[in-house]
Amino acid sequence: MLESLYTKTFLILGSQLIITWVATIFVIRFVTKLYYAKTPGISATKNEDGLLDLEIDWVTIKPYFYSLLISDIVVFLILLFNGPQNLSVGLPLFACWSILTGIMLALALISVGENLGGKVLAITMTITVGCALLGIYSGIDFGFMGGFLFIALLLLLLGNLIRLFISIPRANQRIMAFIGVLIFTGYLLYDFNRLAKLVEQCESNSWAVAMRLSIEIT
Repeated sequence: MLESLYTKTFLILGSQLIITWVATIFVIRFVTKLYYAKTPGISATKNEDGLLDLEIDWVTIKPYFYSLLISDIVVFLILLFNGPQNLSVGLPLFACWSILTGIMLALALISVGENLGGKVLAITMTITVGCALLGIYSGIDFGFMGGFLFIALLLLLLGNLIRLFISIPRANQRIMAFIGVLIFTGYLLYDFNRLAKLVEQCESNSWAVAMRLSIEIT
């Protein structure tokens, strides 16, 4: 029963991760096409490896970014309260939220250098499997990490908020991106460990339960 519930939960989470990744790649390629079409507000330089490094004027995208952020939060709240009860509603909402998250992730990667960001994203996706195995099967209780991760996330969000008003060198932006990956990795360990605990407490291996678990660890 537990293995079946794990399978269903990972299937839902994995599909949403793929949707987010596809949306991220699509937006980066779309912005690249806009650059070659000489769209105002989009520029680029060549990095040390000779690769194109896109840059988007923040003033140009600010209203779109905040609209995306608000939409992302609203869709997730609807998903949180209505998704587990009805899969025909929950799955499309989950997919919509994943697309919105992918778009925002693409803009974030472009802001720190999409070439570096792409590598970081690939590494992060690779270690996700390791975190899942460690968090579920190691027998270690990672519950103690919750408070530390929450504080670290608040500090990272504060740093990104300051970045909206104060210009930060690219090197420091990359350091912030790396710290963000570390926090994300920590949350993977914490959430997969929490998934193992939740699965042990469940008496049903239905898709509705798998949907609820997927939303909870997202």
